[in-house]
Amino acid sequence: MDKEPEVIEAEVVENNKGASDFQKGLAVFLLILSLMYTVSPIDLAPDAIPVVGWLDDLGFLATATMNVMQQFAKDQNSAMVKILKYAKWFMVIAVVIAALLLGGLIAAIVALIVK
Repeated sequence: MDKEPEVIEAEVVENNKGASDFQKGLAVFLLILSLMYTVSPIDLAPDAIPVVGWLDDLGFLATATMNVMQQFAKDQNSAMVKILKYAKWFMVIAVVIAALLLGGLIAAIVALIVK
């Protein structure tokens, strides 16, 4: 009567569904807003300032595009989605730091010229 116990293996089902419709809609809405911001003459940093003016436009547009790519990926557990998630935040931080540094540099140059 040496019977071995029956082992039942549980099947692990991962959530491979994409993002919700709300998240997709929000991502598209933010992309449209960033496109409108890019073509709008009203900016945080005016486009007349050569590098800083274009930097904020590029940052908003690149971040919104990465967000759309992330939300529309079918497999939310894929490596691409994880990379996009971190790349998005890296882009935001890099643009803020670059804008602050370049803005400070321009302010310092203007202050030297005015003196």
